[in-house]
Parts: sequence; C-alpha cells; structure tokens
Amino acid sequence: MVNCYCISGDIRLATEVLAERMVAREPNRYKFVETVSYFLYAVGPLVGNAVLALLGAIATDFTVNPTAVLIAFPAFMLPFASFQLFSGAISDVYGRIPVMLSGLVAFAIGLSVTAYATSLGIFVLGNVICGVGFAFVNPVVIALLTDSAASENIPKRMGIVSAMASLSAGLGPFIAGQMLVLGWRSYYLMFLLIVLIGLISVSVAGHPPRRSHESRGLRAFIDNLTAELKRPLVILMACVTFLVSLVYLGTLVWTSRALVGAVDPIHLGILLLAAGTAGATAGSLLGPLARRHGFGLPIGLGFLTLFGGLSLLILIGDIAQASLVPFVGLSLAAVGWAGGTLFPAMTTYSQMVSPTRRGVLAGVVTFGFFLGAALVPTLFGPLFQIGISAVYIGMLGVSAILMLLFAGLYRKLERVRSVSAQGPLSVRSPQPRDELHSETSSEPSRVPEDRA
Repeated sequence: MVNCYCISGDIRLATEVLAERMVAREPNRYKFVETVSYFLYAVGPLVGNAVLALLGAIATDFTVNPTAVLIAFPAFMLPFASFQLFSGAISDVYGRIPVMLSGLVAFAIGLSVTAYATSLGIFVLGNVICGVGFAFVNPVVIALLTDSAASENIPKRMGIVSAMASLSAGLGPFIAGQMLVLGWRSYYLMFLLIVLIGLISVSVAGHPPRRSHESRGLRAFIDNLTAELKRPLVILMACVTFLVSLVYLGTLVWTSRALVGAVDPIHLGILLLAAGTAGATAGSLLGPLARRHGFGLPIGLGFLTLFGGLSLLILIGDIAQASLVPFVGLSLAAVGWAGGTLFPAMTTYSQMVSPTRRGVLAGVVTFGFFLGAALVPTLFGPLFQIGISAVYIGMLGVSAILMLLFAGLYRKLERVRSVSAQGPLSVRSPQPRDELHSETSSEPSRVPEDRA
C-alpha cells in the first residue's frame, strides 16, 4: 500500500512538473518586469534593516532610549511576516502583478508616514504600514520569478533573489549611516521615490496574464492555502526558516544594538555590509554549487560558517573593544554566509514542492523567516540583559536545533527535488518505502507512519 501511495505522489508531482516545463518553454517576453522584480525584492531589507544604523539618531530626535527605537524592527517584521502567509496564495488565484501593485501602493504610503513622523509612535505606525504593504510584494516576487523557470533554473533564480536580499540587509544600514548628514528622514524619502518609480514601471510593462489556477474567488484561495498547510513537510520548512531567521538576523540585530554608542553609524554600517556581502556571495554561488555538487555541499558550508561565526563572537566577549571590531566583522560575514545559503535553499525547495501552488509555498516559507525576524528583539531581549555573549550562546543553541531539523528535512526535500528535476520519467519503477507521498500530495496521507 505504501508503494502505491508513493507512486501516486510521484505521478502527481511529475504531472505538475511537465505542465511547468511547457510554460518555461514559452518565449520570455517579460524580462523587464522580472528584472524590476529582482530589485523590488531587495527594497524590503533596505528599508526594514536601515533602522539598525539609525537607532541613535532617531532616539535623539524623539528623546527616547535607543532600545525603545528598536521596536520599529518588529513593527515592520511582524505584519510583514503575518500577511505573507496569505499574500502568496492570493496571487495564485488573482494573479501576481495585481497583488504586487497593491502592496507597492501600501508600502509607499508607509514610507511617507515614516519619513514625516513627529513622534516614535507615528514612526512605528509607518513601519507597520510598510510591513503590511511589502508583505504583498515579497512572496509574490518569488513565485513570479519561478513561474517561467524550468526546475533546473530555480536554484539560480532563488540564489540571485537571496543575494539581492542579503546584500540589501547590510547595504541598507550602510547607506543609512552615510546619509545621516542629511538627516535620517532623507533615507525614507529616497526609497519613497524609488518605490514610486518601480510602481510605474511594473504598471506599464508587459506582464504575464496567467494565473496558477483557473478558479477564482475566496473558495479557491482557502482550498489552496489549507491544502498546503495540512502537509507536515510544509510546516517543517516554515519552522526551519523561522530558526534560520532567529540566528541570522538575530545576530545582526543584537550586534548592532550592542555596538550603539561604541561604534559610529558609518562603521556599524560597514560591519553589517560585510555580513550582507558574504550572504550575497553565498546566494549567488548556490545555483552553480547545487548544480555541480548537489545541495549537500553549500548547506554543509552554511552550517560550518554559522557555528564558526557564533563561536568566534562568544570568544571575543566584549565586542565593543576597538581592537576587536575587525574580528566582529569577520564573524558577521561568516553568519551572513550561512544566512545567504540556508534561506535560499529553503525557498528553492519550496518552489518545487507544488509547482501549481508556488505562491502559497513562497508565502509560508517567507512567513516563517520574517516571523523569526519579528520576534528577535523579544526572544533574545532577556539574554541581552545578562550580556551580549549570553545572546550569542542562546543563538548557538538555536543553531544546534536548526541543524537537527534540517538534517531530518533534507532527505525528504532531496527526494522531491529529484522527482521535479527528472519529470515524468522518474516514476517508471516502484520506489521503496518512503515518505514522499505524504510530503508531495496535496491530500492528507493515509499512511500513519508517513505523517510522523
């Protein structure tokens, strides 16, 4: 019975892959909107992470403690994460471009509120609106970029997306620190102009009219979302990206907080840029390494650099000492490399699990990642009261749990990727007992042990 269900799951996935490849063979007439989408994906981290270098300036302007300003980070990330759980599924039903345009409009409104804030409360409100708006851009871009890509090209595209986001996560604070001479508000006004240009560009450009599903309406949205959320594999992927975020973005956030007052914003921006550059390099290499050596090598390197970077930060101890700042930068670069590898690996797998529900899967995975980002200040705040080394030790513990979950997930995901890459020919012969069906079928598994 198990083998029958496994073959059924293989056939269903292979059928979806065949339809996907037929779409990928269509002439690419939408290169411009795809190129713009890459840059739009980078805007979120550029805006969301900039506050890490602006903590002191904003705190002075609003006469509050820098730790109080740090609430703007979860104020952006929490709605950003929450609405992504639904926005990708909505784009599966109503189309990528309409959903993306709606998100950009809301994001522009949020930037306006943030730039002209007269108090910390209004500043936080602006970040909330920005988070809601960009939640309707982030997973939609992922699905849009993989819609017309063959399975073997998805790792490359997800690597580029991750490279843009990782570089932006460090570049945002760096640029913000440089622009402080013009005032912290100038940074948000600059991105307001950029978003408006992007909004106009996407509106007038040719874009694919098709949706992933012919059916429309609330019923189709609910069916697609619930079908994927019932699958243990999907939930486990969301949990893994949640933990990746805690250790990757958590390191950037709390290192920035610990260095406020000890390192000027310009040099702090340079340190975060080192992490972003390393993450961008790792993301850009993911596709070539995965194609030549499989995903095992880049994922293994990601965990090696993660544990190495956190261990070095623990050994450094007082990271505010001027003589040790270069080692802090090296540690952040190592953790950045890990984030630039592990997160795009998850997004790549997510876009192969259900080719006809890519928006749903993109939303679920990015929801897990940015929910972790939103909870970073809350979860590690008590440890920061003890000392920054306690924060890093806590992250090292989280990293150990992450590695165990990733190890358990890897074999199942490689099985799915293998079927996706081989297409219909992959189901010619029965497979041994495996959990593929329970993880590739949109229907609940009838095999209890495969649901474990």
